[in-house]
Amino acid sequence: MGVGAIAMIGEWKTCLTSNAARWGLPATGDWRFLLYNNYQPQCSDLALFWFHEGGAFPRAVTKVLSESGRGEREFANLRQAYAAAPEWVPRPLHFGALGKFWTLWMEGVPGVPFQGSLTPSVLESMTGAVSGMHQAFGKTTGSAREDRWQQTVAEPLESLASFGQAKAVQEGARSLMTKASTEWLQRIPRIPQHGDLYAGNLLVDGARWHAVDWEVFGLIDFAGYDMFTLLISLLRTGGDDPAQWDPALVRQVPALVRKYADRVGLSAGDMPTLLPLTLANWFHLQWRDGRLPFCDRLYRTITVYFEQKASWERVFFAA
Repeated sequence: MGVGAIAMIGEWKTCLTSNAARWGLPATGDWRFLLYNNYQPQCSDLALFWFHEGGAFPRAVTKVLSESGRGEREFANLRQAYAAAPEWVPRPLHFGALGKFWTLWMEGVPGVPFQGSLTPSVLESMTGAVSGMHQAFGKTTGSAREDRWQQTVAEPLESLASFGQAKAVQEGARSLMTKASTEWLQRIPRIPQHGDLYAGNLLVDGARWHAVDWEVFGLIDFAGYDMFTLLISLLRTGGDDPAQWDPALVRQVPALVRKYADRVGLSAGDMPTLLPLTLANWFHLQWRDGRLPFCDRLYRTITVYFEQKASWERVFFAA
């Protein structure tokens, strides 16, 4: 490690130790760190995980960014999410410039990224955490955006229909545009969604779950999005065809979807429309951010959905 890097880390450690008491962290004792380079094609961040007195889990986490916008947005998102659902969200501590970088500080949470066997009991626990978060978020929602239908329905479906040549996708997008009308959307609970809730962004500690990476929180505000994207990301590890999915998990899915709908105030009849709308918005977020390899992969999944709609609906709704 170069002299400059050592000096910067020294600055960050000084920031931690001088603010620890004010942030509700241990004011004395030894702090060690683990440095993680979170490389992404669009942007890369450094993260420092701070361990106190040899603890098993970090007591604080620092995200180091080269520009302020993303960090400022995530800090605001964390504050909103933590205020509503502290059981599942890391506590935000501070955001500000430090040297030539911007730093986002949050309290560490116990747990590790989920990498174990996805058993029915684990899936039930995981989706129960999503339901709990959404129930909490739904109590804090303010007034609706005037452009909600345009951003949630029209733009995602238009970008999806124009991306590829699959007729099933183009026809399905046109049909969904009519079904997901402005009037229909007004009935759907407005619940800010995490927006990137796959297993890698869930930390598990026994039966307790925490969600991390809140950068896109609230960009999607219709109930069901996180639930469906999580389930799809877990199920399609075997392929895009439902016949390839784990039968033990497939048998469990309809009951989990019904339980979620009941908990957040969704009508069971709305869920089959929310599933493809979720796929369209998931695609649109990635397309907007320039993640074309992910878009190509997800477009294939969406094509299979529209070509095998009945099979997908049997999995999710036992239709």
